[in-house]
Amino acid sequence: MGFKGRVIPIGQGNNAFIFPGLGLGAVLSRAREVTDGMVLEAAYALYDYTREHFPERVYPPVARLREVSPYVAARVMQRALEEGVAEEARVQGLALEALLDFVKSRFWEPRYLPYRPAPVI
Repeated sequence: MGFKGRVIPIGQGNNAFIFPGLGLGAVLSRAREVTDGMVLEAAYALYDYTREHFPERVYPPVARLREVSPYVAARVMQRALEEGVAEEARVQGLALEALLDFVKSRFWEPRYLPYRPAPVI
């Protein structure tokens, strides 16, 4: 059973694509609270990103998560500003592109030490 004869597995788009950007946007904007509007904006941001870059998909590929999260975060911050819950002075009055730059400049880049297996005893 499926949609038009095609099986489509249910994804975890909320966990993988929405929550990281929602949390990052809330933290970077120093939001006093996470509003329903901010949660909804995160979902709309994911939809808009997917529609623009991958119109044939329900979610973007997981490999693009590092591109999606800053965009979602910037949109969440914009919504927090509109709703008056953002307390971070450095983001007050910034347009979406400037918010995206703000997010990207603070986006965590994991750097791992080389792996060396432990000696077998």
